[in-house]
Amino acid sequence: MLLREIIRARKVISAAGSWQTGTMPRAAFPLSKSKGKAYRLGNRRWRAVSFSANGVLCRLMVTYNYNLGQYQAMLGVDDGGDTKLLARLERHPTHGGWHMHLTCDSDDAQPGIRVGPWVRCLHGKLHKKYRSEVPNTDEEAFRKAVAVFRLDRKQVGGLV
Repeated sequence: MLLREIIRARKVISAAGSWQTGTMPRAAFPLSKSKGKAYRLGNRRWRAVSFSANGVLCRLMVTYNYNLGQYQAMLGVDDGGDTKLLARLERHPTHGGWHMHLTCDSDDAQPGIRVGPWVRCLHGKLHKKYRSEVPNTDEEAFRKAVAVFRLDRKQVGGLV
């Protein structure tokens, strides 16, 4: 499925996790090629959300730490208990602004892997459009991911 189709589609939220700090269980956002049984996120806040778009099960993970100037929202599609990562919206001090790593078609992505030759980076346009800093509240962090990935396009029956 094309990334643009997922973003444009109406969504039905199936699981809207709560905000937590620190270690995140791998089941919340499975990437089989990552090491360990959990993601060690240190003092970052995180939230995982599952939803369907055009009949495809999708996952969204949002992590941030205002004090470190770090934010990441990852969007992926389910692939038999694994995840094909399609897009990562990021801001961190080493890149100097908002940018996105993306794969346009889920058929091109490999399950369980965050980066690969199929991933492209959009930097310049996002950097100019989104000059804001890293969000400093859970609500603000989630609102940014909702706006970019259009999670607010819900059907009746969504939980969020």
